[in-house]
Amino acid sequence: MRILHLTDTHLYGDPAARHYERIDTAAALRGLLGRLEGLADVDVVVHTGDASEDGTAASYRLLHEILDPFAAGLGAPLVVVMGNHDVSAVYGETIAAGERVAESQDRVVALEGGARVVVLDTSVPGAGYGHLDPEQLDWLRGVLAEPAPGGTVLALHHPPLVAATTLLRGLDLDGLDELAAVLAGSDVRMVLSGHYHHEMTGTIGGIPVHVAPGVTNVVDPVGAGESEQSLALSGASLIELGEGVPRVVTSVFPSAGDTLGDPGVPVYRFDAGQVAAIVAAAGR
Repeated sequence: MRILHLTDTHLYGDPAARHYERIDTAAALRGLLGRLEGLADVDVVVHTGDASEDGTAASYRLLHEILDPFAAGLGAPLVVVMGNHDVSAVYGETIAAGERVAESQDRVVALEGGARVVVLDTSVPGAGYGHLDPEQLDWLRGVLAEPAPGGTVLALHHPPLVAATTLLRGLDLDGLDELAAVLAGSDVRMVLSGHYHHEMTGTIGGIPVHVAPGVTNVVDPVGAGESEQSLALSGASLIELGEGVPRVVTSVFPSAGDTLGDPGVPVYRFDAGQVAAIVAAAGR
């Protein structure tokens, strides 16, 4: 199984809006997809959340206007996960997805060949951190009780890992031990996530976890200390699941949506005080 993993497009309903007053997020997504024109033999395109920045119906229509024909050109279904900037109810009302579940977006997407993608909505209205209710874990446990012939990929926005930066640790997913207990011994072959805006790998319950870089910008996690910095870059990952260890390759390009046109200049740089304020406002 070959998976194109995208995340964190942060689209706006207003075409004039710019992320951090600098990034045209629709142009960033279109530019990244243009870089992937030679891609082939993809079984599914998975977008792991923060599809929208403003949670508007117009932003979700734009997302599918851009991604639906791209995925169709690959002959692959598109799976979209909800993130902390998304509004699950608006997405469910806007996009005619027959498998949507009320105001949540927990669902199972069957793929050709017997594999499946299980989607968990970790978003918390009005917050930046991630959470899974006991009812969601019970639902996941029931789904995984019947293995899929081709195995399962779990997709959720908030990574089931410990973040690399102070800011992201304040906006992490809680309940990792509970989730690990549900996943133990299951047919889940890979967990895909976004949220961090930079590539990261790890494991939960012995299962590989991959975090893709953001489409709208890429966080620099090395040497961040108490600060946080993001650059005008766009990235995507290609994941191949075979008999052995998963193969993951990632490409990162200068953002096509950068109005400044200089990826070396940070899109933002938050000092320790700004990081603390964000965590206080949006963290748990």
